[in-house]
Order: sequence, then structure tokens, then C-alpha cells
Amino acid sequence: MIEDEPAVPPPTEILCNQCTAVLPVEQGALTAVCEFCGATNAVDKSQAVLHFVVRDTLRETDAAAALRRWMGGNETVKNLDSKATIKPPVFQLWPLWLVRADVKGAERVIIKPAAAVSVLDTTRITIPASDLEPYQGSAYALEPTVPLNAVKKWLAADQQIGEGMIKEMALVHLPVYVFAYSFEGRPYTAVVEAAAGRVFADIFPSKQEMPYQTVAAVGCLLYFCAALIPAAGFLSGNLTGLGAGVIIYLIAALVMAVPLFAVASYISAKI
Repeated sequence: MIEDEPAVPPPTEILCNQCTAVLPVEQGALTAVCEFCGATNAVDKSQAVLHFVVRDTLRETDAAAALRRWMGGNETVKNLDSKATIKPPVFQLWPLWLVRADVKGAERVIIKPAAAVSVLDTTRITIPASDLEPYQGSAYALEPTVPLNAVKKWLAADQQIGEGMIKEMALVHLPVYVFAYSFEGRPYTAVVEAAAGRVFADIFPSKQEMPYQTVAAVGCLLYFCAALIPAAGFLSGNLTGLGAGVIIYLIAALVMAVPLFAVASYISAKI
């Protein structure tokens, strides 16, 4: 449960001004039409916290395919997609605080986790209003643990966004598939967003950079030494020495390129 809330929590519904029925309020909308009496209401969402859920569009098989595409990308070790042992995923709804604020005349959207979900990089998440549906409760939902007051304090202290600048606050539940997998005896976790298919992972078997850095350093050193050959020919005091030095440098550059390319290709195939 959310702790440290004010004695009177903000409402989670906005009622029709004419018949007091619950209005179907969409995120970002300034008006709402009552489904019962037909009245158009101007809505003030600055004092309410509406609950939404992001519409999930990925099936479990699609999420698994998105995970394997990420495993086969440039960030991970070679053949992770084929060598990793992937367990069946767990479907969950992760809570997020979504804030719309007016900052110097421009709308700004801030997304913060409403529970301990450190794997999720909220800077990469965008939630279009068209993807949101009213939240009706779900057994898959994680309980929010970050209080609303804590979010407001963070906005004021770190983002210089006071309560008067907040136009809308919503608790949004993001559907995700949580995958546990193992590689070379070590366990890892990756999360696939069930709305857009983005993959999030803090710790994963990444490519080793040291072999590539070593090849680059050796190549730079060799070509620097080879570049001294024309300089030595120039210092000999005649154009013949300079021309011979340039020719020798070109031959040496071509000869060195072959083993360097072969070593780089070998490392790329193995890592």
C-alpha cells in the first residue's frame, strides 16, 4: 500500500457537474462528455489522481521474439540468443506515476516508477494517451510503494515543478513480461514491455571491449611507427629519400592491415 499519504487522499474519479455520474476522462483531455446526461464538462485533473492501464499489444510469443532479437544485437555477447536458457515469462503490471506539468508555457511529461522496478529505464518510455484505458483492477498488478507526496517533493526539489504547475497526475500500470534466463551458469533478468516491445536489462552478458581496445592500440602504434619512415626519408635531405620512404610506408601499411583485419575478424567471431 502507498504510505505517508495525506489524511484525505485525492479523488480517483471526476464526476459530472450536472448529474454527478463518473466521467470517462481521457489522459490529456480538457473536457469530458457524460455518458448518462450528455453534458460536456470542463475537467480539472490537477486535484485528482486518475488510474489507467497501458493497452498490451504483445503476446507471450511476440515478447519472447523481441527478447531474442535484443539478445542477438550488438550489445550482448555473440550467440546469446541461441545459447541462453530462457524460462517462461511472468506477466505483470508495473505502476508508474505520470505527471503533466506546465513549465514556462510548454507541457512537460514526467514518468517515475511507483514501485521498486529498477530495471525499467523510464527515460525511454513514452505513453501515448491513445494507449491508455481506465484501470479496473488486476491480479497481475504490482502494489504501488512510492507515495504521491514523495513524487511531489521530488518534482519540487529536483525538477523545480511546484504543485501549481501540475496539470495532471495519473497512476499508470505498464504491462511487462519478466524473463529469467541463464548464460554460462549465471542468472539474468530482462523485461519486455508488452505495449511497444522495448527490452530493458540492467545486467546482461555484454561484449568484452578489452580485445577490441587492444587491437586498436596495437594498430595505432604500428601505423605511428610506419609513419616515421617518410619522415626519416625527408630528413635525409633529398627527394629520393622522401619518395622511397613514402613507398615503404604504403607497402608496410598494406602488409600490417592484413593481420590486423584477421585478428579483428577472429575476435568479432568469438565474442
